[in-house]
Amino acid sequence: MILWIIALSTKLVIFGTSNILSDLLDAAYSVGWSVSTIVVHEPESIEPRSVPLQERLARVAEVWDAPQVTTLDAFTPGEGESYLLGPTTPRRRHLAELVRQRWGLRFCTLVHRTAYVSPLAKLAEGVFVGANSVIAPGTILDEHVFVNRGVTLGHDNRIGAFSRIQPGANLGGLSVYGRGVTVGLGATVLERLCIGDHAVIAGGAVVLADVPAAVMVAGVPATVRKQLAPNHD
Repeated sequence: MILWIIALSTKLVIFGTSNILSDLLDAAYSVGWSVSTIVVHEPESIEPRSVPLQERLARVAEVWDAPQVTTLDAFTPGEGESYLLGPTTPRRRHLAELVRQRWGLRFCTLVHRTAYVSPLAKLAEGVFVGANSVIAPGTILDEHVFVNRGVTLGHDNRIGAFSRIQPGANLGGLSVYGRGVTVGLGATVLERLCIGDHAVIAGGAVVLADVPAAVMVAGVPATVRKQLAPNHD
């Protein structure tokens, strides 16, 4: 059964980091939460044009109180905290399992103040909805679905656990998305479709037909461009 998991406090702890961290911080502060701690779970990997964590936090400190940074081994849960994952890639499932196994913690949802989520939609624990996104009536987001900025999710969709919808994507209604699906930047998916587990829809693609599991589709109209390695999720 999927329920709204609502944080009862405004003190947020984020497990793991990614380039989307600033969006999470922005969303938290937009609804009046503070972010107390970032728990680093693996060494930072700096790719070209990425913003290092400390530089990102220095920018935050110019506007809000910057969170402290600690490691998984040094972290101890405290009273009145809420918890959220920082990474957005499908492999974040392993971090979620580690947090549950080590401390038995549950995750909150975080919805940016400017987003609209219909009261008739259902969000499981760990879901994030970014600025200016719209979640239509009847939509179900399973655990740890990540909806980025400016996304439109049509009515009566179901998005599988650990999927991510990138900025500006437009998803028609009455469709089913499997686990670990990625919908790229500005992609469009028509209604009444089935998107298989771990499928990747490339940025700008226009999807007119069902997408098999573990493939990448791209283009207008979208066609299969690559078979992906099996994901034993």
